[in-house]
Amino acid sequence: MLSVIFSLVAFAVVAVIVSGESHKGASYYLPGVAPHTYKQYESTKLFVSKLTSTKTQIPYDYYSLPYCKPKKFGLQSENLGEVLSGDRIENSVYKLEVKVPKSCEVACSRKLKRSEKDAFVKAIDDDYKVHWMLDNLPVGTMANSPVTREKTFSRGFPVGFSSGTGHSARHYLHNHLRIVVKYHDDVDVGTTGAGMPNDEPTTKIVGFRVEPMSVNHKWGGGENFVQGQSQLTTCNSLSASRGDVKNLFSVDKGADNQVVFTYDVLWEKSVVEWAQRWDIYLNS
Repeated sequence: MLSVIFSLVAFAVVAVIVSGESHKGASYYLPGVAPHTYKQYESTKLFVSKLTSTKTQIPYDYYSLPYCKPKKFGLQSENLGEVLSGDRIENSVYKLEVKVPKSCEVACSRKLKRSEKDAFVKAIDDDYKVHWMLDNLPVGTMANSPVTREKTFSRGFPVGFSSGTGHSARHYLHNHLRIVVKYHDDVDVGTTGAGMPNDEPTTKIVGFRVEPMSVNHKWGGGENFVQGQSQLTTCNSLSASRGDVKNLFSVDKGADNQVVFTYDVLWEKSVVEWAQRWDIYLNS
């Protein structure tokens, strides 16, 4: 009951901010929430949330699909993002360190059962999107508008995509994710404990999006991929995946059963300040 009350209050506060400020062209912010400042190399947690579809209108828990699970996972305590949306926020296997780029990190590998493939196929057919959280920001994607051809931002990212129709339809899973984190550096003017001037920048996260890809990973050293032993030949720490349309991972009948989930991490410096980081969500 308290969660419902908090959620309604939070949405009401946001509505007042938007209605009161939008006509002025001012930036939006969420009151009562202090920014978290990070140091370089500091770990920041990426949480998973839910799966949603505008076609079915039925949300599911993220781990209802056979995605990579951490050894220890469970519900997190309520934070702003959870209060605003009423979501389940859970741990993930994705590891991020501030301003540390990564390429072709292996999240996990799985041998998919027939039922698990069918679950991915159904999710793709029903246009389900994946929702994550980072520093209280929901994940989004950039795509070309079919009307204006301009880049537009939308919440979540698709489980996969399909091509063809009827019996010839093929379903491809987004098993490689390029995680793009935008950050803004501020210089805090002050003194250190020794009384010396301190002008080191503090980093705040101001944007979070994913560029999903489907990659039919290949590896050497045996038929089965063994994490920590097998070496991928489709990408590595020096060469990121490029989303080759001739090498997609299908979850249809007769396709490969073993899927390797991988990810990149990119950190992009941004002129957007922390107080304006919600603008792209409220304006999309």
